[in-house]
Amino acid sequence: MDGSPRAAEAAEKAQSTLAQLREGVEQYVHIKLAAEILRDEIERYRSEHQAPILKKASEIFSAITLGSFSGLKTGYDSEDRPVLIGVRPSGKEVGVEGMSDGTSDQLYLSLRLSSIERQIGGGETLPFIVDDILVNFDDDRSGATLKILTELSLKTQIIFFTHHQHLVQLAQKVIAPDILYIHNI
Repeated sequence: MDGSPRAAEAAEKAQSTLAQLREGVEQYVHIKLAAEILRDEIERYRSEHQAPILKKASEIFSAITLGSFSGLKTGYDSEDRPVLIGVRPSGKEVGVEGMSDGTSDQLYLSLRLSSIERQIGGGETLPFIVDDILVNFDDDRSGATLKILTELSLKTQIIFFTHHQHLVQLAQKVIAPDILYIHNI
């Protein structure tokens, strides 16, 4: 207003800053949109290829936990990494960190058994050898797991090592005698 070039310089600086801001916002929007598209495509690929294993693992996990969990799903943690989540019958989601040691062992076993069943479906059958996998399970969940292992034993040989006599007795209760073979060392 006093006739000096300061007003024109300030207006020019404001326009320059606005142009930089506009460019930055456009770049941010493009990157954010690309990230969302990529995430959607990764999720689509994951659901197409992991769906059979995750679906079977969900069924096994629900059976082993005696319905305490209705299944499994994938999600993302606070750092945007994919994670596995247990789903309660109420719909409440529980991360692995929120599960007991026994339940997280049951989750791992469910995934392993699901993967083995998928491998067997591909024609390859190798024995499944396990050593004291039921250590952190209570008797009810151990019995449910032994029943699932019995079903799997119809497709491939299961070799189950344990030094816990109560698990041998439990196996004798839940597995038909013509399927179960016990060898004491």
